[in-house]
Amino acid sequence: AKAAEAGLKDKFANYFKVGNILNGGTVRNSAITANILKDCNSVECENETKPDATLVQSGSTDTNIQVRDSSFAKIADWCAQNGLGFRGHTMVWHSQTPEWFFKEDFDEKKDYVSPEKMTKRMENYIKSYFETLTALYPDIDFYACDVVNEAWQNDGTPRKPGHCGQSNNYEASDWVAVYGDNSFIDYAFRYARKYAPEGCKLYYNDFNEYMGKKDAICEMAER
Repeated sequence: AKAAEAGLKDKFANYFKVGNILNGGTVRNSAITANILKDCNSVECENETKPDATLVQSGSTDTNIQVRDSSFAKIADWCAQNGLGFRGHTMVWHSQTPEWFFKEDFDEKKDYVSPEKMTKRMENYIKSYFETLTALYPDIDFYACDVVNEAWQNDGTPRKPGHCGQSNNYEASDWVAVYGDNSFIDYAFRYARKYAPEGCKLYYNDFNEYMGKKDAICEMAER
């Protein structure tokens, strides 16, 4: 029989993982998954592990945030069946996070909660996020996770307070609306390190890092 052609994951096996993304549709596409199996040993979900896909409003309390896996279950199952690593993306983000998560009584029509209450919610969201992943998929290597995503604007200033909805209000951040600045980042990494599986590397994720935000990111990482 003809030997299988080596993929990128094989050629770079001694250096780093090679990954790609899947979503609820592409995980069912055999041509796409075959290419991933050939070249990759890691998968990240396109949207299925973001806050709006995992947070559950019903039953959540400040100290017990409910998290569901229904959006990414097929992708996680596929990774487990085929021995691919899994990268989480992302927990603390101004975009694709429901407004109710930041408001009193989990009601988007009410006022923002205090920083102290939001910090409790953040901790318990991160705790529930990792507990859900590790309890339901014990055979997957959760080797990495993007903890905080895109917290700075291109000029290195925090985003503006407000909700990033569907009206191109991309500069707005509910996190900044609650905390007044980007101080929530320190809490996010503190709790992620506390609850992440052993060996899981934690990342700050962004784009346009070469622009003015570079210094702000470096200063954050040095703290």
